[in-house]
Amino acid sequence: MIRKALPTDAKAIAQVHIRSWQEAYRDLMPARYLNALDATLAQRESHWRRSIASGEPGVWIAELDQQIVGWIAVGASRDDDAAGADAGEVVALYVLAKHWQTGVGSALWRAGLQDLLEQGYERLTLWVLARNERAIRFYRRAGCVEDTGSERNLERGGATLVEVRYRLSLT
Repeated sequence: MIRKALPTDAKAIAQVHIRSWQEAYRDLMPARYLNALDATLAQRESHWRRSIASGEPGVWIAELDQQIVGWIAVGASRDDDAAGADAGEVVALYVLAKHWQTGVGSALWRAGLQDLLEQGYERLTLWVLARNERAIRFYRRAGCVEDTGSERNLERGGATLVEVRYRLSLT
């Protein structure tokens, strides 16, 4: 079941956030950094509780057997060069590994797109790690295309990573 997140879902969302990073980024980020994410649970829970209460970004969850197994966060684009009344952003999309390729991610994607459309956005952007081939395949199947020249670097756990922006027209 896909539904709008409630502030009371914040801890489960934070747990999925941490676990899915540990699973999805195992070969992309240092193990020491990923293992240390468990210590950030309270901080992430607090962040998601505030975000959900404020409604920005909008957060949708996938719930199976009364357990949250994935979520998507969408809202206004945070990019200076893509921002504007017509640009939304998929801020994050995470699903626990045991639910990959089961349709959970696709159902969350559809809920996020619908939310952006209802807010009047005509296009969306999202950022993905350049080496995250599984996620890139997912976004390409959804119709997203790489924004050529949009690469940016970020540092996580002492490793420099490259992110690439993808975009999709919603009209």
